Amino acid sequence: MYFFLDTEWADTLGSELVSIALVSEDGGHRFYAERDPLPATPTDFAQHVVYPLLERGRAAMTDQAMTTGLRTFLGADPEPVVLADYPNDFSLLRYVLEGFELPDEQAAACGPIPQPVMSRMLKEGAMGMLVEDYFAAHPEAAARRHHALVDAEALRQAWLAVTGHIPPPAWARTLTLQKMQPGQR
Repeated sequence: MYFFLDTEWADTLGSELVSIALVSEDGGHRFYAERDPLPATPTDFAQHVVYPLLERGRAAMTDQAMTTGLRTFLGADPEPVVLADYPNDFSLLRYVLEGFELPDEQAAACGPIPQPVMSRMLKEGAMGMLVEDYFAAHPEAAARRHHALVDAEALRQAWLAVTGHIPPPAWARTLTLQKMQPGQR
């Protein structure tokens, strides 16, 4: 099964995870988690854009709980394939799967480590334009852009449209323009 990944982080290096989300190709399986506690010294962007979007409550997890939850989620599929549009998303996914910096016995208690196939989707070209089309057509999602689950869903929708898994949605201006003949625009 394909899973669409997005993460948010608090530092300029992209090493301090804030939140992580995965959405399955069919949209029926979702994993969303936020670090608890959050990184104490976020960038201005993280503090003023990302942190206000966080859900906290049940989504707020300790590192051990997040690792256990993510291993269980991805481990439920025998051959998970994870797609993301930014290389750092994969680094943070691996960091969570490996158990952050938990002591060995705590990391081992989180269960077996799944080995998903990871593939980067290019933001350039049709995929990037379709993500922008999605946000332009969904103002409620655009208002929550940089929430990891919202961004993972936008990536999933763009992938479904560009690969022909769904008929071109009305919001997919990019696909409509590509199918027009020159002079029709």
